[in-house]
Amino acid sequence: MARAPSVPLLVLIALVQGACDKAGSGSTNGPAVPLVAPPTLSPIELLPPVVDRQTVGQVVLGNPLALASFQTDLFTQSNGVVDILWIIDDSGSMADERLILGGDFQGFLDELVAIQSNYQIGVTSLNDIDQGQLRQSASAAPGLRIITTATANATAVFQELTTFPLSRLHWDQGLRMGELALTPPNTSSGGTNVGFVRPNAALALIVVTNGEDGSYGDPDYYTRFFQGVKGRGNERLTTYSTLGGDLPNGCTPAVDVGKLGGMAPPATRYADVSFGTGGVVGSICDADFAGTLLRIVQALNTLRKVFQLTLTPAPGTLSVTVNGVAIPQDVVNGWQYQASTNSVVFLGAYVPPPGANIQILYAIS
Repeated sequence: MARAPSVPLLVLIALVQGACDKAGSGSTNGPAVPLVAPPTLSPIELLPPVVDRQTVGQVVLGNPLALASFQTDLFTQSNGVVDILWIIDDSGSMADERLILGGDFQGFLDELVAIQSNYQIGVTSLNDIDQGQLRQSASAAPGLRIITTATANATAVFQELTTFPLSRLHWDQGLRMGELALTPPNTSSGGTNVGFVRPNAALALIVVTNGEDGSYGDPDYYTRFFQGVKGRGNERLTTYSTLGGDLPNGCTPAVDVGKLGGMAPPATRYADVSFGTGGVVGSICDADFAGTLLRIVQALNTLRKVFQLTLTPAPGTLSVTVNGVAIPQDVVNGWQYQASTNSVVFLGAYVPPPGANIQILYAIS
């Protein structure tokens, strides 16, 4: 029969079992490692964003209040001073045309007076033998070479200065004679043309001929020369106008029909210089020259009658003042608006005086 273990043996067994700790693992000879349960992770669901597309409000943009925009154009009237050199064909075939010119000259003067021009007028020929010297009156105003605003019987003086002997040797050089008339020795002290070209004046040359220019040199040279007479920056103060044969084929003046050699060739070289300087080109074959002379006066850089606007004005909004004084919209004594050129024009008796400050105010259409 089995024996019951002794007390010492039971104690030993209890000690051995106590050496095994449930809190960790490993032998009793190493450090205790606790048993830790892994964490519990909850999954995260990633969803697309939710956009509420319902319109919650709307901004409505309204047009601003319509306010008129105004423009002010400022101008300064020129000083009205001009020197006018007539270069006349002295050939016998031009005798009748010179008579027509003399008959129309008073109208030319009247236009100069109407624009309050301070003018000087001299006459030379396009003949080489005269070398650009101003002609001198012998009877109408003895010794007079320059017609001014103070000259009595100015038309009679001009008619005398444009009358030449029927037979004269000549070499037509209208461009060259114009150059000589404006340079030494003619303009030097003691020269025949001293005092004709004034420093503060515009300059207008007008050639009248039924022939073509025979000057040496290209027309461009003469264009540059005439533009340079008034100095750099003042090129527009000089114009060269032509009263000659029609472009491009010439013409026959009415007074010369049936005459041998009566046809006037095209004044091509003269016209080239006129185009280059902003001058006027008219026909020597017209029945009279009044229309061409009027256009020449209008082209002079003297008192302006036409003032180009910067923008298009709204109807009925224009106001014009000259030196601070309101000028009425009147055909005779004031101004008019010319839609075809977008300009304010003074075509009646009133013209802004020399040096006047002109203000034109208007709403923009």
